Amino acid sequence: MPDETMLNQSLKKLAELDVFCLLVFKTLYENGHANTTANELQVSAPKVSRSLTILRATFNDELFYRRQQGLKPTPLSDLLYEPICHFCRSVAAIGQVAFNEVEPLELPTLNIAVTQSIMSSLAIKISQHSSCELLGQIRLHCWGGGSAELLRNNELDFGITFDTSLTSDFNCELIGSPDSIYVAARAQHEIWQSLPDLRLEDLAKHPFLYLESKGFNDKIDPFEMYCRSANVTLEKIDKVSSREAWFCHLMTMGSVAFLPAIEAEACKKISGLRTEALAAEQVKLLHGDRMSPKYYFIENKTINHRYTASRKALIIQMVSDFLKSK
Repeated sequence: MPDETMLNQSLKKLAELDVFCLLVFKTLYENGHANTTANELQVSAPKVSRSLTILRATFNDELFYRRQQGLKPTPLSDLLYEPICHFCRSVAAIGQVAFNEVEPLELPTLNIAVTQSIMSSLAIKISQHSSCELLGQIRLHCWGGGSAELLRNNELDFGITFDTSLTSDFNCELIGSPDSIYVAARAQHEIWQSLPDLRLEDLAKHPFLYLESKGFNDKIDPFEMYCRSANVTLEKIDKVSSREAWFCHLMTMGSVAFLPAIEAEACKKISGLRTEALAAEQVKLLHGDRMSPKYYFIENKTINHRYTASRKALIIQMVSDFLKSK
């Protein structure tokens, strides 16, 4: 049990922060520039600076280091970002209730571009969600090379993707990373003989397959990076650009692959395909401190969105929840 005195002191320090300071933190984390933050929040640069001073004193941490490319978050900032995002979404929902921002009777169809790694699972979760009437109709598109331009032209409402290459043009909010990784291969594959102590070195002895995703492994896949750094010989590595090609490759080419837990659940129902969880220590070796897939919510900076704060929060929470699936 945490010491009650310490807990009260921590709560007192946090209670002295106002909501605006936390909005400054969130916005500054996402764009890395004080002036850009001031413009987005429509306040003066000195006000952003004062808020940052208060945040640093409250958390007893520098929070952001000044670098040539902008402000770089400290490790504590990386830990604080997700809970502060949850808090800001809750504040938006409170405002909607408090100020009678009623949802329209007819919700416009949302067009969302989603990275392929979770696209089918997100569709299933949306269809099964208990608040379907709040979500409305949603048309999912695959996030690809032209998605940013479609988003810029309001042909897409927002994106859920690894790709943060255009953060200067859009608002970018971290949703989270998957808590676990699964191995997939055909049911008769000899890789399963290595269970229950399946290691990355065992996987490297077989052809490895990955689904290319812009912003994550479009330059190099984390498994190939691991094999290089650990001096492990990788039998062969291939990439595909669609989930259908990924499945066919596993079935016919004797390959092995990784996938998030939420997709593993769906794949268990596919005849001939087997999935098993990779041990936590092996996942840590694979991703290290930097290579884990991070899912982001990407939207236009304009305030004239076709979706309400509560509708946005529902979808973000849905993705955040199933990234924690085991």
